[in-house]
Amino acid sequence: MKIVKGLVGIASGIVYACILCYLLIASPMIAGYKPVVVLSGSMEPTYHVGSVIYYKHTAFANIQVGDAITFRAGTDGMVTHRVTSKSELSGTFTTKGDANPSEDPSPVEYSNVIGKVLKFSVPYAGYFVAYSKNFTVIGMMAGIIILNIILDSLFPKKKKEEERTENKNEEKLS
Repeated sequence: MKIVKGLVGIASGIVYACILCYLLIASPMIAGYKPVVVLSGSMEPTYHVGSVIYYKHTAFANIQVGDAITFRAGTDGMVTHRVTSKSELSGTFTTKGDANPSEDPSPVEYSNVIGKVLKFSVPYAGYFVAYSKNFTVIGMMAGIIILNIILDSLFPKKKKEEERTENKNEEKLS
């Protein structure tokens, strides 16, 4: 039973480390930034596929040429591209993916802009987030924590004093 408890303890430590990573990835949300996973290579090498980037709603006046913005594309899609020109008159932006050879065909209306993107990203974190959103993985993580709690309550660790007393009693009997 000691081996099983040890293995479950190690697995619990890994689960708690995963939870800590989630909290670190989500921490910019405190400042109003929303995370999104990069799914295509159109912004390479600035934002790699599988990275997590963060955006925040920004006023039209605060978006400048050279800024990366996330905007709605179609009914459910989101795109992150860089602003190549800004039209004050029409309230639109011309955008282009860093890795794309040409600008996007349609200007982006400010009403479709979700936010301005921070200049940093968390490489590969998107793979971690995507994998961990799987209900089977969540269930396994919860099961490991619950099993660890049950094992700890059924087989509590002995206190050092109790161990010393037991060792002394064993020595006297020998």
